[in-house]
Amino acid sequence: MKFEKRTALVTGGAGEIGKALCRKLCGEGVAVALTDLSLERAEEAATLIRQEGGRIRAYEMNVESTESVRSAAEKILADFGRIDILVNNAGVWRPSRFEETSEEKWTKTLNLNLTGTFRVTQAFLKPMLENGYGRIINLGSIAGEVGLPGYCDYAAAKGGVILMTKTLAMELAKKNITVNCVSPGMVGPVRRETKGTWIGRTGSGEEIANLIVFLASDDSSFITGVDYTVDGGRILGPRFCEY
Repeated sequence: MKFEKRTALVTGGAGEIGKALCRKLCGEGVAVALTDLSLERAEEAATLIRQEGGRIRAYEMNVESTESVRSAAEKILADFGRIDILVNNAGVWRPSRFEETSEEKWTKTLNLNLTGTFRVTQAFLKPMLENGYGRIINLGSIAGEVGLPGYCDYAAAKGGVILMTKTLAMELAKKNITVNCVSPGMVGPVRRETKGTWIGRTGSGEEIANLIVFLASDDSSFITGVDYTVDGGRILGPRFCEY
């Protein structure tokens, strides 16, 4: 894959998908800014990747806070000079039936998963426009495509991320900035057998990261506004027969 002296920012970089993605980007020669709500977790993840030869720095960022995002963005841009690749990976989901979901939880879920994506993108979009180049990859979810019982707030937030991706892709199409979305489903720290996917197992953070790295590369220059489902075929419907 082609990366011409690129720099990247990965939010939620200390998580399973985020850490795998940072490692793969560094392996391609990309300089990476890893952010996480916990600076300690961010430093721990960055240290491991740095020991493998990666060019990576850790930063604290709370995507629920405009002040925190702007402060981190200022530090990152000062340290790296520019950010070419932005991956909005930070997100959290917690189950609750709709009738038991408080307005406070609803608001918090949307603030973190949807408005957080808005905040971070706004903080780095102007420099991308000035540089005339950008790759923005948002993390959606199968929940935002087909819904998920017990996660109505999360599904609504991720559905918003998917449509935000498509709309922003239209706005930036002629600015040499592409915007795409990757929507995982049934991903865990350990692959395990399951009847919930047609492939018959859960996925890994590395498998999600593989697609994100391609979308972040110069090779994906004619792809924008697409939502990629990476879920072992779960979106195809119930696995009711064997082949």
